[in-house]
Amino acid sequence: MFALLKKYSIRVQLLCLGITILLLLAVTAAWGYNRILNITYKRNTDYTTEMIAAIKQSVASNVDSINRILPNIAYNDLVQQYLLEDDRLAQYELNTRIEKLFVNLQSMKQGIMGVVLLGEGISSYNCVGCRDFIPFGEIPLRTSAYYTGVHYSPYYKSDVMYVGVPVYDIRTTAPSEKRIGYAVMVLDLQAIAPKLDGLSKTIAGQFYVLDRNRAVAISNDASTVGRPLPPAIAKRVEENGPSGESARSEDGAFVVREEGLPEIGGTIVSVFPVEELFRGLEDVQRLLLGMLLLLVAVMYAFYIAISRNILYPIRSFMTFIYSLRAKGLDHKNKRVSLEGYSEITIMARQFNSLLDEIDDLAAKLIDSKTHIFELQLLKKQAELQFLKSQINPHFLYNTLETIKGIAYAKGVPEIREMTDSLGRIFRYSVKGGEVVLLREEIETVEAYVRIQQVRFANRFEFANEFDETLRETKVIKMILQPLVENAVFHGIEPCLHPCRLTVGCRLDEGGDLLLWVADDGAGMDPAMLDGIRRSLAEPPSSHDLNAAPQRHIGILNVNNRIRFAYGGEYGIVSIESAADRGTTVTVKLPAKEGVHHV
Repeated sequence: MFALLKKYSIRVQLLCLGITILLLLAVTAAWGYNRILNITYKRNTDYTTEMIAAIKQSVASNVDSINRILPNIAYNDLVQQYLLEDDRLAQYELNTRIEKLFVNLQSMKQGIMGVVLLGEGISSYNCVGCRDFIPFGEIPLRTSAYYTGVHYSPYYKSDVMYVGVPVYDIRTTAPSEKRIGYAVMVLDLQAIAPKLDGLSKTIAGQFYVLDRNRAVAISNDASTVGRPLPPAIAKRVEENGPSGESARSEDGAFVVREEGLPEIGGTIVSVFPVEELFRGLEDVQRLLLGMLLLLVAVMYAFYIAISRNILYPIRSFMTFIYSLRAKGLDHKNKRVSLEGYSEITIMARQFNSLLDEIDDLAAKLIDSKTHIFELQLLKKQAELQFLKSQINPHFLYNTLETIKGIAYAKGVPEIREMTDSLGRIFRYSVKGGEVVLLREEIETVEAYVRIQQVRFANRFEFANEFDETLRETKVIKMILQPLVENAVFHGIEPCLHPCRLTVGCRLDEGGDLLLWVADDGAGMDPAMLDGIRRSLAEPPSSHDLNAAPQRHIGILNVNNRIRFAYGGEYGIVSIESAADRGTTVTVKLPAKEGVHHV
């Protein structure tokens, strides 16, 4: 996108930038406003959830208390005797005792307005015309407590809820048990659910506790108690799903939520008018719109200022450039004058200074070309000197060959063998290229050992433990000879007894090449061994080879060359030594074709 904008003028880019910013701000404002709506809705949902949970807990607690009292009435011996008694006089005598019993039971739970007993025969208690307004026919044959809907009681002159249970003769057992009547508790509606009247003053929504007939039992809108839900709300609740299911919906009028109350066969419905729920957010909407319009005006003012102080001066500068190209640098009036921001003025001043320096740069260009020519000439001279320096190694090699011929002619095989071995080593060391075959490295070591065996009059024997299958492996040059030389001069030479020098190689478990140089000579004390190990463990860049002890420089040099060539995981991986028991140095190199020099 940015590459595409580069093709257009700054004016177009500024317009695109301004429109993009406005769009982003508009989207941000819309997102923020929607976020506020969601937060408001979520807080209302959380509050509704808490209120519904509190109402359900209160209903469950009240129902539990009532359900414990009702069986005590139905299966009380006195109640059983009263319902089974057919003699009016005997019933009258029992009536006083029944009344005292019910007074005690009513004191156990606030809101119990009365208790009604209705027998299958002539017996009844507190039942003056009760058959007309108490729905005995709704009470199931088998239930521990059945809560009817909300009913108006002409006896108590108020809306009440009946809780009934069939009464069976406890003297008989199933399946021959005999129903002898009904026991019904008359409950004030506040005995089922908490009072919600005070909520109407603190919240904008309504809460309804509905009975099993979908009539309002408890609500913070007192005018709806005992009546069906308002039609608009009832329609929305029916669309949510069957009674008892938890559901929630939102349209242009209400936010409705419904949850079941299985204890009484009813439901809880919360209704919040959307207009009341989001009241006050219209001011936020107008504020965001006003801020957006103000930002448009501010950005337009910035655009005008930028056009006058940047775009117009740049256009004048481009016109000057075109004129300068047409008239050439030798034109007398080759100066630019721009007015605008300080950066524009500085740019014009710097450009004029640049024009003043062009003439000086032309002269300096000639001097630079002359200097480059001199450097090229010096380079050629250095290359010639390097070719001359190569004459000396060839001269030395030819001299060694002459000595070898004289020794052969004079019959001195020791000198001929030493000269031949020294020539091999010298020719190998000046050979071009850094990478060689392991076979060549082995041959150089054998030549060096032959020289030292002549020198030390066979005071040590040499053992070759190389894996023949690895002789064609590629390694960097001169990594074994310094280690062998170190073993001869610092391990074998100080010893007076015959020694053994072993050089070998193999592949480890990871497929890497392991080379080792071992001797049974003088060895090292622990302090010296620890110092060498610490030096090898340091990064190569930290080694100062000129400051290193002379007997360590070969080991450090080999280790650094390997690590520079192949990486830090390769090099001298172990040094094992003990005084008068010899030293073993192990080197690790990559044996795979895919490993390159770093």
